[in-house]
Amino acid sequence: MKTACETARAIRKKLGRLLRSERGSVSIEFVIIVPMMLLVMLGFTEVYMYMRAASAVDRTAFTLANSIGQMSTVIADANDTTNANSYGSLWQDAALLAAPYPIKADGMVYVTSVCDTPSSGCLPMSASNPMAAGSAGVRWNASTTSWANNKNSLMTSRVSSTNPLPSTWPFRTGDSAIIVEVFLAYNPFTMSSKLISGLPGEQIVYRRVYVRPRSGQPLTKQ
Repeated sequence: MKTACETARAIRKKLGRLLRSERGSVSIEFVIIVPMMLLVMLGFTEVYMYMRAASAVDRTAFTLANSIGQMSTVIADANDTTNANSYGSLWQDAALLAAPYPIKADGMVYVTSVCDTPSSGCLPMSASNPMAAGSAGVRWNASTTSWANNKNSLMTSRVSSTNPLPSTWPFRTGDSAIIVEVFLAYNPFTMSSKLISGLPGEQIVYRRVYVRPRSGQPLTKQ
């Protein structure tokens, strides 16, 4: 039969082993670290998804602007997709370039033609003073109103009718330009919103591109 001293020593040994055990600390570390790792992974995923959407908008704006810059005339027919210069073909190109994002349902595209003093019929280049500053103005603009999605009211053109070009853009007498704007309504945190409430809602991704017509003449519309 154990004495009181032996019993006390046995109890102290068991308590010592229990205090030295790392099971509790491992459990605490698991509870803290795993959720943090999940949040970091979700954060990286959300950043990637947003960058992917922004990249699609950039690609659409640049490619469409480059294509229109090679045209001298566009045809104002939103239903015609047989002629590469028609509105219908341009809008179809935009939808294909923006894939996999459904820009027809969640976006808008604007094309604006700019020339020197459009109120006077677009002034030609001055032979006597070709470096004289011109007065840039909107000649005409077109948009994908034929898509008629429910986001149209959130995506109005941001091009000013009086000052359509940046102040740093070198615009001389007889110059012209083309402006392409692309909008996309993007819903971020599509994955995280199921776990965390109160995250920001739908955002508008926007890109505006300026190009000069390859022909050197203002882009006309017929």
